[in-house]
Parts: sequence; C-alpha cells; structure tokens
Amino acid sequence: MGHETQSAEYGKIDPDTGLQSDLGPGRIRYIAATLRQSFHNSSFQATFEQADARDLSSGEITPEAPRLIGDFIATYQKLPFHLQAKGEFEYVGQKVVGNGCNQNNPNDLTSYCLGVPNQEYRLSLVRPFREGKINVGVNAMIAHGYTGQTIENFALTPQPGTVGPLPVPENQVAEVVGVRIPAYASVNVTYRFGR
Repeated sequence: MGHETQSAEYGKIDPDTGLQSDLGPGRIRYIAATLRQSFHNSSFQATFEQADARDLSSGEITPEAPRLIGDFIATYQKLPFHLQAKGEFEYVGQKVVGNGCNQNNPNDLTSYCLGVPNQEYRLSLVRPFREGKINVGVNAMIAHGYTGQTIENFALTPQPGTVGPLPVPENQVAEVVGVRIPAYASVNVTYRFGR
C-alpha cells in the first residue's frame, strides 16, 4: 500500500498529436498484492493491483490514470514429449479517459468517459533440446479490448453553403477512441552459446 503526491499530473493524450496536458498537482493511491506457490514441476502466481489518481485541488479523477489490474500465471514443466507450458490471464479494468460524455451537457465534469476493460490470454508451449541449449516454442495471445484509449471531440458537420469561419459548436460529441488489441501466434527458436 502506498501513495505518491506529485506537483504535476499528465493525462488526456491527444489521439492526433500525441501531446499531453498538465492537469496540476495530483495524488496516486495504490494497493498491490502477489501470491506465488511453487510445486515440484509447476508454479502459480496471482497479482492484484488497484490504483486511484485524483487532482489535489478538485478531487476529480485523473484521466487515463492507473486502475484495476489482475494477472494470473501458471507453468508446468513435465508434459509428455518434454514439453513445457505456460498460461497467463490478465484483466485490466475500466479507466476514466476524460469528461464530457454527457451529450446533453458536455461541460458536466462528473460525466466521465469510461474506456473498455481489456482481457488477454497468453499461451506458450516450449520444447527444449540438447539439455536446454536449444528451445523451440509456440506463443499465442487472444485479446479482447483496446489499447491507448482516450477521448476525441468531434465537431458538428457544417451545413452546405456555409461561408466564413465556422462557429465552435455548443454540442460537440465526445467519443472514446482506441486501437483494438490484436490476437497473434508466433514461433520462436532460441540458442544458448557457451556452457
């Protein structure tokens, strides 16, 4: 358990320019726990982390701040044909990515925009050769969710025939945007030089 107080918090990464905005002084409070159990030919590890980041002056949640993360890893070394297996499940909870998702009142700072929670399943199967000097493995990840989630404000479409500078629309639409996490599979070969 712990907390950190910082003179400046950064968040709300712009999806187009990559710039961050200084949100002022902030505090992060967190709690983390890890449980690990080893057996003769296997092991299990569970990790839990929860964090909360807020602006010191207003108490508002810092956008894109840490949130709930749960991770479970299991390994087994003595499968048939000298195979070794490892499986992992990771859950990353919802995070606040900004304000203004109340389309009836975009200036409502309590109308938080929430990202989508992520789930990732990772699998690995390895076959060592020559007493571990050479390893041949297959890795795969199946994912659900988005990475780099943030909010983007979309302006209204101007009416045909509009001349001159466009007025700032009063009812901009705030949307949560992100890049979908892809699933993949790969094959790798490692070789250890020396003894």
